[in-house]
Amino acid sequence: MNKWLLRTTLGVFLLSQFHATAVSAQVTEKLFSDIDQASNWSLASIAYLNELGITQGYDNGTYQPRKKITRQEVAELLVRALQLPANESTSVLPPDVRASSWSANSIQRVQSQGLMGNPNEPFRPTDLVTREELLSIFVQATGAQGKGTAVLSDREVSDPVSKQSIETSMEIGLLQGDGQKLALDRPTERQEIAVFLTRLIQALEEPKTREMELTIINESTVRIGAFKYPVTDEIQKLLTAANKQFLEGATLKVALTPDYKIQNIVDLTVPASKKNLVFDGGDLHITGNLIILGDELTIKNLSVDGQVLTNGNTKTSLVFENAKIKGMELNVATKLTLTGTTSVDSLTVAQKAVKDSEIVLQQTSVINDIIVPDKQLVPNLVKDYSGNQGKIQLINGKPRDVQPTVSTGGTTTGGSSGGSVSPTGPVVSTIAKIQEVAEAYQLPTQVSVRMPDGSTVMKTVIWTAPKDVHITNNEVLINEPGIYLFTGQVEGISEKSQLKLDVRLPLKLQVGSENSGIVVTTPGVSKTVSFTSQPVPEIATTVNHASYLLEWTDENGSSSDIELISTPGYTSYDVGNGWLITKSDDAAVVSKETISFEVKFNAPGTYSVQISAVKHKHFD
Repeated sequence: MNKWLLRTTLGVFLLSQFHATAVSAQVTEKLFSDIDQASNWSLASIAYLNELGITQGYDNGTYQPRKKITRQEVAELLVRALQLPANESTSVLPPDVRASSWSANSIQRVQSQGLMGNPNEPFRPTDLVTREELLSIFVQATGAQGKGTAVLSDREVSDPVSKQSIETSMEIGLLQGDGQKLALDRPTERQEIAVFLTRLIQALEEPKTREMELTIINESTVRIGAFKYPVTDEIQKLLTAANKQFLEGATLKVALTPDYKIQNIVDLTVPASKKNLVFDGGDLHITGNLIILGDELTIKNLSVDGQVLTNGNTKTSLVFENAKIKGMELNVATKLTLTGTTSVDSLTVAQKAVKDSEIVLQQTSVINDIIVPDKQLVPNLVKDYSGNQGKIQLINGKPRDVQPTVSTGGTTTGGSSGGSVSPTGPVVSTIAKIQEVAEAYQLPTQVSVRMPDGSTVMKTVIWTAPKDVHITNNEVLINEPGIYLFTGQVEGISEKSQLKLDVRLPLKLQVGSENSGIVVTTPGVSKTVSFTSQPVPEIATTVNHASYLLEWTDENGSSSDIELISTPGYTSYDVGNGWLITKSDDAAVVSKETISFEVKFNAPGTYSVQISAVKHKHFD
């Protein structure tokens, strides 16, 4: 029971970057006139919590560090420190607490969160709180759970019910000692509660500084390390039944909101035990690194600002679908499939991984720069390189489409034959970019140019927009889906640069994991496949003239031999690279829709489908 943690949880603690360990006794002495009565071990914590406004001194300038804490004072402290909300649904108070009492409001708030008893029983407001009772309250409130590494003898605790809570408080560092002289039955002093609270704050914030193991409790709560944490709506999208097997046992570092909700994932490590799984990120944004030790994994609908690292011990197979990745390093032999709209800014293949790695580029996936020990290895690394080289912009930081040096077995002498023939003029790189409809795109101000001497320089470029597209402050905003070709005048060079902007419809498509890895053993078998489509509300509430392109591939990444034999409410067309389906009545998409169709598979294999929203086309 930790309702308060799930709603407000120590939000005030994050308002300061003041570190308890940096506080000196000299600084503390300036705070209170009687601070010399406090033990040295409590000085830093007293100053820390005073800075945060959680525990403060009295009007006469004293702190009274050795004063014993009563139950009503603990209630007041919890409300102040944890910002516990008022419960408007009830105003019931325990029978021994008067409504006029200064602590009545705090007691009501604490008990409404399931802490310190219930209103039907006496509260005993002036009773002193023992160390055992206080630690039990903290453990109950945070949902803390240990691993059983700390063990107390039965005689150490007065209440057998609290034994596990005290053992947990020792394990997570709230209570420190050898288990023999803990004095749990002793009333808690003000200086002691300052230390306990400081340790609790540090423990709760630990997932911000290092990776810790994740356990999913339910769709809105997870456990990281010892504590329970609520999650924001964005992270909640990840906690589906389909993703649970992938996430359970993974380690992660997170960013927290001021009220201790998990806001986003900074680093995520997928352990080697994860195999043959599909993870749908639901537009997850990882601000750090994604480390993959598992195998046969399909990861889709996420972006990674840091690096995707394959660090396993054996050859692995990975599929990234509709992903945006800043950098990727293949440190073990990997069959890497990029599909859908996946883009990788920089892909590095380590020397030890080159020999047995394979890169498969499907649909509109692109690699801006592929970094290898030798550029001559790229055609062997990339499957169907001749057909896919246009999806790779740079090799080792240099334009891919540079005219290659041709060896003719002699020396270069003016215009004579023989020697090495280099490009006769500068070669300007071509840029390809996938862009959402109605989302501003900042045009690049420079492009890479390969000079005749083999060097690469960056040159300023001024773009000319295609028809009906306007450039404002070097930015474009396009509201109609399609392929838009921009030409750029490059500084000091006659050759034009080209920018291909692929703008898509504002529809969010959700393809179930059951549509990946459809195993067909009997030719001619048919199966029903479905997906959902809905407008992206931030862009549009109604999408007109939407069609869907269904592109099928088998386990080898090849186009599949399939037929659409039933598409209720839709008209289907075989367009060569897939099937196009369009609403028979050409109605707009105004809300979430489920589209189902029956597929006939004409050959055995393992099939997957990539579904894209495209602009409606009319067929005669």
